Amino acid sequence: MTNKNATSCHRYGCRKQALRKFCSDACRIAHHNSQRLPADKIKVTCQGCGSVFQGRPDQKSCSATCRSRLFRAKQRSEALFTHGSHTSSVDWGESTPFSPAELRQRMQKQRLQPGVEYSWLPPKPRKVVVRRATRNRDQLDLNFFEDV
Repeated sequence: MTNKNATSCHRYGCRKQALRKFCSDACRIAHHNSQRLPADKIKVTCQGCGSVFQGRPDQKSCSATCRSRLFRAKQRSEALFTHGSHTSSVDWGESTPFSPAELRQRMQKQRLQPGVEYSWLPPKPRKVVVRRATRNRDQLDLNFFEDV
């Protein structure tokens, strides 16, 4: 039983029947968004790291790392404003200008110089003693891989 007033949805690719121009709000929004012209790309300075990149006029950060850095900074400033006390935790954005992934890449490229002591290496590595497990006499010896 079909309605005589029903037409097909006006959104490109949708084949559903619609009583009005579109079959749903999602189709209406998708159709109007497809009619919009894309925003012009301009040179924008990232508020997270200070680099210049091509982006939308309303864009504030160059990457997800900088976007999360800005978010954490905003959360921290709001917490200071509301609570009035400074927390002792260190934000990653304050301590280094690059992300943890970039730090890992830089450390892997860096060559260690002989004779120089690095903080993460012990001066004299200790010998590790590995003891063999003692056989428990109360346990049955079940070895399924040997032929008896």
